[in-house]
Amino acid sequence: MMVERLCVVHLAQSDSEGGANKAAYRLHSNLLRAGVESILHCGRKHLNDATVVPAHLPGVGNFVSDVAAYFNARSLRQYPNRMGTPFSPMRFSYGRLDTRLLSRADVVCLHWIAGGFLSAGKLQAIKKPMVWRLSDIWPFSGGCHYPGTCVGFERACGSCPQLGSKSDDDLSRSGIRLREDGYRNLDLTVVAPSRWIADLARRSHLFGGMRIEHIPTGADLTVFYPRDRLAARARLNLPAGGHFVVFGALGATTDPRKGYAQLRIALERLAASSNHQLTLVTFGSDETNRAAQISRFPVCHLGRIDNQDTLANVYSAADVLVAPFLEDNLPNVVLEAIACGTPVAGFAAGGIPDAVEHESHGYLAPTGDSEGLARGIAYILDRLEDGHMRSNAGAFARRNFDLLKCGERYVELFREVAESRA
Repeated sequence: MMVERLCVVHLAQSDSEGGANKAAYRLHSNLLRAGVESILHCGRKHLNDATVVPAHLPGVGNFVSDVAAYFNARSLRQYPNRMGTPFSPMRFSYGRLDTRLLSRADVVCLHWIAGGFLSAGKLQAIKKPMVWRLSDIWPFSGGCHYPGTCVGFERACGSCPQLGSKSDDDLSRSGIRLREDGYRNLDLTVVAPSRWIADLARRSHLFGGMRIEHIPTGADLTVFYPRDRLAARARLNLPAGGHFVVFGALGATTDPRKGYAQLRIALERLAASSNHQLTLVTFGSDETNRAAQISRFPVCHLGRIDNQDTLANVYSAADVLVAPFLEDNLPNVVLEAIACGTPVAGFAAGGIPDAVEHESHGYLAPTGDSEGLARGIAYILDRLEDGHMRSNAGAFARRNFDLLKCGERYVELFREVAESRA
């Protein structure tokens, strides 16, 4: 049966916090522009947008989410040897789904629902086709967000290295069991933004038998496009001359997965082995462990940037975006940077090779290889004058990561799964 007027309800932990939730809001907004009836139903609402509907009891706001997160975190205390990587148990959740809202939906699109927002069991109440966009592996793991070298998600977890556990019957195994019960008989299609996470999902115990589609995350090319470099620097009060290397991420210097330690080593090696002079420009969270200088290279901290136009100027002002991430799905900063015509030097980790063609509009070093990352930064700086890498970057983004084209693919998928159920 043909679904004439498509209604999509998105479920996400927030409308604006973190890259995964921002990606959910971008897709939601894109669907609205395409004429789709789209509603974002989220646990933590911050934006003044009538199409964003909070999914919690009236009046309690973000307080109840903090309480759920606290009690989930308490369950980790039994693992004193756990690693510092994020692990999100599924024992307590605060989200209250509006059944009348869900009844209007032709399709329910899940995004990042961790952080105590929704447990797997609450998905059983959704009697509609579902599409789950994977921001990380949490939907098919026992609680971790990135696996490192662990393949426990392939065999129902247990003895979790991130928990420092030697027991098969640990919190990761119980997390898998909760998911098994919650996912039972769901009409679920999985969407992977990167080929890397699509491969992990296909190998996983929970999602291995499901339909998995690859649809990249998109960048808004009406915001992220090549701008005049000198004008962009002037808007940011940066000097007109000199080379600028940009590094940005949420938890940029505190989350080991972001690779700040490897970046520092790379810059030290670059300082020792070349005559290049540059300034490192960082943005992201306001963090305390800020360096004023790395080797002979000064560091300029821009702090947290929430305005997309300002962010586009940061990318356009830069000569190189450095992406030393040790694990990541398909980082927004990489997509936004190449859309602005900024070449990327990074590690060939996760989904980054989807967005960076080696020696065309960037340089990919083996994951964790700081020496290779230093060579990559130098490689790009040595080729700035001909402009080919900048033009290649912008063209690649327009060809592969146009938000509108990616949104069209989602609309096609949503309509297909809706009509298969109608």
